[in-house]
Parts: sequence; structure tokens; C-alpha cells
Amino acid sequence: MAQLITKVKFFILAFLLVANLPLHAQTERPYFQQRVDYNINVTLDDNKHVLQGVISINYVNNSPDPLSTLVFHLWPNAYKNTGTAFAKQQLENGDTEFHYSKEEDRGYIDGLKFTANNIPIEHRLDSVNIDIAYLDLQRTLQPGDSVTIVTPFLVKIPKSVSRLGHVGKSYQITQWYPKPAVYDRDGWHPMPYLDQGELYSEFGNFEVSITLPANYVVAASGDLQDQAEIDWLTEKAAMTAKAATPMPVKRKPLFPASDSVQKTLHYKLQNAHDFAWFADPRYYVSKDSLVLERTGRTVTTWTMYTDTDWDLWKKSNQYLQNAIKHYSNYLADYPYNTATAVEGALSAGAGMEYPTITIIGSSTDDRSLETVIVHEVGHFWLYGTLG
Repeated sequence: MAQLITKVKFFILAFLLVANLPLHAQTERPYFQQRVDYNINVTLDDNKHVLQGVISINYVNNSPDPLSTLVFHLWPNAYKNTGTAFAKQQLENGDTEFHYSKEEDRGYIDGLKFTANNIPIEHRLDSVNIDIAYLDLQRTLQPGDSVTIVTPFLVKIPKSVSRLGHVGKSYQITQWYPKPAVYDRDGWHPMPYLDQGELYSEFGNFEVSITLPANYVVAASGDLQDQAEIDWLTEKAAMTAKAATPMPVKRKPLFPASDSVQKTLHYKLQNAHDFAWFADPRYYVSKDSLVLERTGRTVTTWTMYTDTDWDLWKKSNQYLQNAIKHYSNYLADYPYNTATAVEGALSAGAGMEYPTITIIGSSTDDRSLETVIVHEVGHFWLYGTLG
């Protein structure tokens, strides 16, 4: 009995110590979140595997601190050479593919000319990590004030060795634009891109325009604004649903020639920490919808995949819906209008989540595909929605 009482006292003491940690932190420094709103216009050149665009960022300083410097992540530079944190991590893990890759298969971000409220400003790369940059403002950003940062940018899309990349003309466009690091009550959180590790980002609204050949099927974060494109995707979904027999299994289908006609797609996303998109002219489309029990809101669900794993993905939309229903019931209602899962050339784990969308790598059977979809959809809440 004495031993039991001692154990109980120990656990109570441990609980009180842990419970008091955040209280002390809060009294020392109040909690706040910065706000970052994005407007991005980008064009894909699928011959050169290049993105070219312009980004406008409205940065709101909700902190109690004046800021004379903003820290930015330039994560495409992680793929520029073998000296980056990403490259070193790959090598330490025994993966030599990137280390011995050809120059033309690597990636980077370039063409940056930053302005702050229309005034040109300089940026300097971190002395150790070239995917981190510092922007020195000409006028200090006071608490409660905002600044508009604008720059053109060019991204050379690497051959897929992690999350950003392409395999032929199948594109996974993630961690792709200049992005402020988080500034919270502990200060700045600059971090190089790593193959292993999650990403910490500020929340805000996104308006994104993507221009590319018209025959690409695109899956992206947020709400597609173009009704003609929605109708085209819905028609593709109807054709997929009517397919009488499964498509050929376990082969890599050839890419069709890119359409000479271009299309521009517009997306809006509210209160999110990131924006990702995926494009492939071979995608089949599945579409459905579900009604959330608590609020009665309707969520449109999409899954997109090639015929490589047709036999596994034919139930993917149901897996996606089941996951959204489960987390909505046990945590909080899914707050967005769409949810999408795509099959892609992911080279970093089995799957990766972004706001409203997840990319899934190759699966061995139905159960493993369902497990990964359910796992990644869980990240829509943690750290997404609950962040």
C-alpha cells in the first residue's frame, strides 16, 4: 500500500510539473499568431519542368515586437546541391540517389526581386542553409501593422526524390513558393527543408492561379473557382465510374502529348497554412460528396489516380469519406468545402498531407491504401485545423 501511495504521489507531482510549464510560459510571453495572406500567379512549362510566377504576400505583425527583418523559406533550394540539409540527411540515411543525381535533375528557386510596399529590398541567404533567406525591411514593421511583400520567382522542378518533384509529366508541386518562417512567442523558426520532418507555417488565405496545358488534370488545395473545369472533371468522374472493366494493372502508362492550348485555373483557400497542387494528364477522376452530421455542410470529395493502381484506387473515394466522417465525429467538423486524395510520385514516405489534399505513394493492397489515406486525412486536423 505504501508503495502504491508513493507511485500515486509521484504521478500527481509529475502531472503538476508538466501542467504548470505552459502556464509559466504564458505569463512570461503572451500567445499570438502572425497572419500571412498569399496571392500567387504561376505558369508551368512542362518541357523545361519550370514554374514561373509572381507572389504577393500580405504579412500582418500580430506580435508585440517590432520586426526589422523577415525570415523566409526558399525550400526548392534544398534540391540545388549536395551541401543542403536535405542532401546531407539523404546521405546519412544511406540514400545516394540525390547525391549522385545529374545537374539537370536537381531543382532550385531563382529570379527573386523582393519589394516591401513597392520599395525594393535586399535578401540574403543564410550562411549555412541556402533554403533560408533574410529580408531586411527599410521600415520596421510595428506591432499591429502589415507589409506587402512581392517578388517574381522561378522554380526548377527537380526529378522526384522527395516531396517537390516530377516523374516525366506527373508533377507534385509542394513547398514551392517563397514563404515566411513562423514567428511566435519563442521568436523566429527558420528551418531547412528535410525529407524527414513536418513543417511549421503561418495561417492565412490563398488565392492561386495556375496556367498549364489544357489536357492536364489538376488537384489542388482549396476551392476551384472555374465552373467549366469543374464540369470537365465531373464528366471525367462519370466516365471513370462507368468503366466496365478494370484498367491494366501495374504498368507505367505513357504520357499523352501536351495540349497546345493553355488553361488558367483559379483556387481560393481560407485560413490554411499551405497550398499544394498536383498535375498529371493521365489522371482518372472519382467524385462524390458527404454531409457532415453536426452542421449539415456538404463536402465534395475527389480522388485522382492513374491506371497503375486502378484495382486499389477504385474504392479510394469511400476510404476518403470514411476518414472525414470519423475525424469530424471525434474531433471537430471538417472546415473546408473539398477534400482530395491523389496518387503521385511521392518519394518521401507513404503519404503527405496539405490543406484539403493528400498525396499517396504506391500501395501494396487495399488495406494499406486505406490505412495511409486515413492517416494522412488525420493530419488535416493535426496540425492543420487544430493548429
